[in-house]
Amino acid sequence: MDDESGISQELEQSLRKHRRGSESTGTLVVSEEEGYVGDTITFQGRNFPAGEQYELRWNSTDGRWGVLEANEIVGPQYQPRKETIATVRTDEDGTFDEEWMVREDYGGAHRIEVRDGDTTVATAEYTILPWFELDQQSVPLGDFFTITGYGIGPNVVTNNYQVAWDNGNVGFMTGVMNRGTATAQIRAVGPVGKHTLQVWRNYRGVPYLQNNTQSPYGPVADGRQSQWVVEVTEPEQPPESAWLDAQLDESPIALHYPDVEDTEAELSITPTSGQPGTTAFISGENFPAEEEVNLIWYRHEGHRVKGIPITPEPKPEMLPTVTTDEDGRFQTEFTIPHGEGSTRPITAAVGGREVAVTGFMMQPSIETFSPTSGPVGTTIEIELSGVGWPVYENAPYFLYDNKPLGYVCGLTDNDGGGIVKLELPASGEPGWHFIDAYPCLFEVQQDEPDFELRPHLSYLDNHPVRPLPAYHMAFEITED
Repeated sequence: MDDESGISQELEQSLRKHRRGSESTGTLVVSEEEGYVGDTITFQGRNFPAGEQYELRWNSTDGRWGVLEANEIVGPQYQPRKETIATVRTDEDGTFDEEWMVREDYGGAHRIEVRDGDTTVATAEYTILPWFELDQQSVPLGDFFTITGYGIGPNVVTNNYQVAWDNGNVGFMTGVMNRGTATAQIRAVGPVGKHTLQVWRNYRGVPYLQNNTQSPYGPVADGRQSQWVVEVTEPEQPPESAWLDAQLDESPIALHYPDVEDTEAELSITPTSGQPGTTAFISGENFPAEEEVNLIWYRHEGHRVKGIPITPEPKPEMLPTVTTDEDGRFQTEFTIPHGEGSTRPITAAVGGREVAVTGFMMQPSIETFSPTSGPVGTTIEIELSGVGWPVYENAPYFLYDNKPLGYVCGLTDNDGGGIVKLELPASGEPGWHFIDAYPCLFEVQQDEPDFELRPHLSYLDNHPVRPLPAYHMAFEITED
């Protein structure tokens, strides 16, 4: 009887659900048709059966950069995403009201479903509008203002926003990653006093100046502030002359290793990342006992513009030869040399056969910034090391006082030991002037939006593949 009773109850529930679905699909309305990340809205359910439980399902996308071989950038890639944001139960009148705060997500229209198991019984739509906030409106000369954008993209028009300082285009922000949220830091450059900071929008990568007057897509932030008057104040102490953003611990990318024979020999390095000059230890195990092992450093050589493929090439005299112990182990200490950024492969060869591979993630450094002061026209010499060869780190883009200047290339001189050299003339009124170099994308296979060869200001949380730092320098113009 108990089994039969249980079966009967399951059958009755199934029939009741079927009858419920055929009688009414219900009505879902959102208290607001559109709004911003952080807003509180209400989902209003009506005309449902009484005392029933439903799930509210939010439809959106997940974004990432399409990357081939951890090198070539295809462009932004998006795929559908669904998530349950609430569980509701109708009252005796078949209604429910559910408050919900709009989470960080991409801008544009989002479909909300009322789900009864696998069945959608009602839908509504809510549009997230983009908006931007500034962390502070007064900072000392040489420090940074931080802009955070919410509800960016993924539409081709609305996932590329440009930032202007005193009507000069500094670079772009995008929310490809982090569900449409992006962060940019803008240098407070002189003179001391009031300046303007503004966010523009255009899929071509340069500001469309009719954004807020005649754009078919409406104002940049749909009613919220996208332009600020900010104040640059006198610093309490002189700015630091040359530095990089903090760099994280990283691991090498195995896709960038050369092929070696498949053996039991194992090679490892500690630490796995750092700048030139880092002291590292290479360890090996499962090698032949009491045998010489040649350690081989690799560089990546080639030239995209000339059509020369970029490939890892051995430099066998840069690392020591070691001898294994009776257990086939060894450990040796060495100093990381200068070289191109990204993965620097290291192989171990026995009897001319490369039998194991590891790698070191080479990180950028500022080798030379000199002089740090002088009159207008002074030649400023800059040397960088660890500029990578993949397209997402190959071309740091330089700004002088927040004005675009140009880019350098990490593979310009394959005989230069990985050192990138440039000279700039000091310009401007007496006082402090600032040089910043941001990551940029040298090549992108997709044409729209146009991300190529522009300072990527949202590199902190939206750059492809690696967490690259920006370079920061300060020069003081003196009287003649």
